[in-house]
Amino acid sequence: MNTITVVVLAVFVFLQWSTAAVIPTYPTYPTEKPKTPVIGQLLRNDYVYDNNGQFSLNYQVDDGTSQTREGTLVLNDEGDDYVLIQKGSYSYISPEGIKVTVTYTADKEGFKIVESSNDVPARV
Repeated sequence: MNTITVVVLAVFVFLQWSTAAVIPTYPTYPTEKPKTPVIGQLLRNDYVYDNNGQFSLNYQVDDGTSQTREGTLVLNDEGDDYVLIQKGSYSYISPEGIKVTVTYTADKEGFKIVESSNDVPARV
């Protein structure tokens, strides 16, 4: 190999290495705009409460989402104060188009699923 060939190869290798090190690669981003979230129409919104903190809540949205919940005061184990227990249910439409409903209680024992549809685990 003559000297000119070696110099040309050295310059070529140097240029390949230097441009790869200097020019950063940037990730490509989608060019389409993100979809605007669909906001459901509220069909029902009932909320009743008393001065003690007990309540009843019921709402429905036109996308299939709904919730019913009651909060009731009960005497604690010592009998000297009250605690708020809750029971209710919620429903929604899964991404697969299946209606999922969960009925639950929340008391001194914690949150418990009483009944569920579509393979929602009864114990977490």
